[in-house]
Amino acid sequence: MAKGKSGTSKITTAISGGFDSAVALTVTGQPTGVTASFNPTSIAAPGSGTSTLTLLVDTTTAKGTYTLTVTGKGGGITQTTTVKLTVTATTAIFAITASPNAITVARGSSGTSTITAKVAGGFDSAITLSGGSKIETFSPNPIPAPGSGTSTMTITISNTVPLGAHAITVTGTGGGLVDTTTVTVTVTQ
Repeated sequence: MAKGKSGTSKITTAISGGFDSAVALTVTGQPTGVTASFNPTSIAAPGSGTSTLTLLVDTTTAKGTYTLTVTGKGGGITQTTTVKLTVTATTAIFAITASPNAITVARGSSGTSTITAKVAGGFDSAITLSGGSKIETFSPNPIPAPGSGTSTMTITISNTVPLGAHAITVTGTGGGLVDTTTVTVTVTQ
């Protein structure tokens, strides 16, 4: 499972030969940053049943495959089974938004919108912004690593830009990923 996520495994006990005791469950072998819990923590007498093992992986846990040992003890008897845990990297992502996402600008003047980038999953890269036309500029550009921050988009409208609404698609590129947002510019006299 990815860092920062949790997963479960069903632990089932079966009895035979007249066994009649509760079975207490424990787990060992988990790496640093992995928290393990059982629900329920023991299987009630006569000892046959199911418990859910939940593993919570911290973002600091090292990637790799680990073998965890689940131990059941009851009635003077000990049994074990293993659970394989594979820790993978978090999924690095970013998203950009515009505020406001609609502005009105008169010919011969300019307007602004704030482009905000939010990152998650260990994303750590500069984000370069573009608008696809020559009427907008961004400051700063790029948004420096780790990529979380804001940039002011300035839209300059010349006297020859047609009146009416124009959609500008703002594209953010960084770390091999791309995200877009749209700003609608209404041009007036």
